[in-house]
Amino acid sequence: MNQKHWTTLELPKVLARLANYTSFSAGSERARALSPSPDPETVIRRLRETSEARRLLSIKTDLGLGGVRDVRPLAQVAARNGTLLPQELLDVRITLVGARELRRALVRLSDQFPLLGDLGARINDLPGLINEIGRCIDEDRAEVLDSASPALASIRRELRAAFDRLQDKLQRVLTNPRNGPYLQEALITQRGGRYVVPIRAEFKGRIPGIVHDQSSSGATLFVEPLATVELNNAWRELQLKEEREVHKVLHELSQRVGAEEPLIANTVEALAELDVIFARARYADATRCSEPALGVFVL
Repeated sequence: MNQKHWTTLELPKVLARLANYTSFSAGSERARALSPSPDPETVIRRLRETSEARRLLSIKTDLGLGGVRDVRPLAQVAARNGTLLPQELLDVRITLVGARELRRALVRLSDQFPLLGDLGARINDLPGLINEIGRCIDEDRAEVLDSASPALASIRRELRAAFDRLQDKLQRVLTNPRNGPYLQEALITQRGGRYVVPIRAEFKGRIPGIVHDQSSSGATLFVEPLATVELNNAWRELQLKEEREVHKVLHELSQRVGAEEPLIANTVEALAELDVIFARARYADATRCSEPALGVFVL
């Protein structure tokens, strides 16, 4: 069909409405890119897919693609040796879990819905990748868990101990009666990643230390007491060590994602195709459409 005829028949508007019934971006893009087919077999298959989806959704109203995302770009980054962020790895996992659940449902019902069952079977189940991301990344906070590696667990134990030692020393500086008159407030704060205490500017030097900052008024100096410099250094070194180990964990997980890039891409494409079919079903229900009877006319 000529592009001009598509516009005359307002096909782009129809496809835009159809896209509103999709569940994620890859399905929406696929819906907007649909075009009429002159092939009778393609037309018949599409109509049957839509009818199957309408019947399926009428008996399984909770079935869908909620939560899945188009993670193909993330998988491509990982395949090029890039390192994904924790939330990006969780997006991959959430998509694979959603895909697995949909696959199981469609394959289980394939006797009743054979076309949808065939599409469901195209979804790849990647349990190893799903489990490994789940083991290493906290789903609620999108943070690398202590259990992600023995080295990370050890570093974080040391880090907590170093932090406790540093805070204890700072508290002793604050509670020392001799320091009371020099303090602006009896509190511990941070400047430039170092723990400091607020000293009245007129008493500079009364508590020996390194000045890291001052208040906008100039009345307060933020001083790292000399007594805590080594403890601050130890704590900061462990932070850097933790960052390196976290990056190592994320890179190793990303490599696993990259190794599965073709299967992840195929899965997202299958999900997008199913998304469009379910969207056609919902659109048909919303507009109270009926499956047309096709005939062959000979002139």
